[in-house]
Amino acid sequence: MFLGGLAKGEFLREFEPDFFFDDQTGHVESAAGHVPAGHVASGIVNHEPSRSVE
Repeated sequence: MFLGGLAKGEFLREFEPDFFFDDQTGHVESAAGHVPAGHVASGIVNHEPSRSVE
């Protein structure tokens, strides 16, 4: 879910998911205080930008 930059923890506390996954550690840390949460290490924000080889 996209929350427009709002903290995920408070929303998830009310939504009560079984588990929360995200590729951004800040979102996982915010959620972990309220629900079980896990970091997706292969998420798009965790990839290094492609470098062109010439």
